[in-house]
Amino acid sequence: MDGKDRRHHNRYRLWLPARIEGAGKMSRLAIGHDMSQQGSLLVTDQALAVGDTIQMFVRVPPDFEEEREIGARVVRCTHNEQDPEGLWPYQIAVEFDEPNPELEALLRKHSDVLESMTDSGEQTG
Repeated sequence: MDGKDRRHHNRYRLWLPARIEGAGKMSRLAIGHDMSQQGSLLVTDQALAVGDTIQMFVRVPPDFEEEREIGARVVRCTHNEQDPEGLWPYQIAVEFDEPNPELEALLRKHSDVLESMTDSGEQTG
């Protein structure tokens, strides 16, 4: 990637717990954010190699009961400048195997709910 933003789908800056498996490593926790129907930026405790394939499992409110499994490929792995010595020292950008419009609809709905909560809090506070 040359640093140019090539994304064609809406992105949602939601921090959601995720679980990732694959690349010959044990299942581990991650935090997914800056998500779209085509990919996500994850923070995690271990680096992955560009090109590694993973399965990402995420639950999006309000239906936390349903865990969504998404196949993905690592397209970038960098040190997490915001947490270099903390629990999440790596940022991993993944591209989903196929677009997931159903996921985007859930992300949009959750984002709208959070935005309305923020708006109503500003009006009453």
